[in-house]
Amino acid sequence: MRCLLCLFVFLSGLSHGGAALSHPHVFVDAEAGFTFDEDGRLVSLRVTWTYDAFASLMLFDILDLDKDGDGKLDDADRAIIVAGETDWPEGYEGDIHLETGAAKVALTRPANGSSWMADDRITVAFDLPLDQPLSVAGDYVLRFYDPMYFYAYAVVAVDDSLPDGCSAEIIPFEPDDAAEELLVQLAALSREESPEQEDVGRLFADQVWLKCA
Repeated sequence: MRCLLCLFVFLSGLSHGGAALSHPHVFVDAEAGFTFDEDGRLVSLRVTWTYDAFASLMLFDILDLDKDGDGKLDDADRAIIVAGETDWPEGYEGDIHLETGAAKVALTRPANGSSWMADDRITVAFDLPLDQPLSVAGDYVLRFYDPMYFYAYAVVAVDDSLPDGCSAEIIPFEPDDAAEELLVQLAALSREESPEQEDVGRLFADQVWLKCA
């Protein structure tokens, strides 16, 4: 989990007088891209996260951004955001999960980060190289989810600049009765409580299906 999340949840509780806050706490629009090398192998993901307006506002306080008070991000602000979002602690996987069949694809650490703000929402983008290039013949599933469901990701776009024979499709999460009931239970949790179910965020994740012949 990103350290920004811990600070966000803490400050959110203060701003609401300690009142209970439902899960999730932070809402993120995600965009996904796939990068291939000259041999047609998948070598990297391109990830873009755009925070909701309230989370973006909280980040201004958490990270002490906009010191000149002009309401805009300068180069120093953007560097702070990129560092906070891409300097992951050991063992953190960035809420980014790529699988082929039942096998998990090993990813490395973010590179080429950038950040900007539009319509009062902060965006961060970066490349996430695979540990080893992959021949992409077959099916892959990409999910963005926080195992504890503090963050809720909605996949809003996928880059369709793919090699011949490949296609990518967003499969939105569609709740059934059991998922609806679980969402009600999660909404009743206070900010001090965590879901009992392991990897619960996966249950609510949109999927990006990459298929290559």
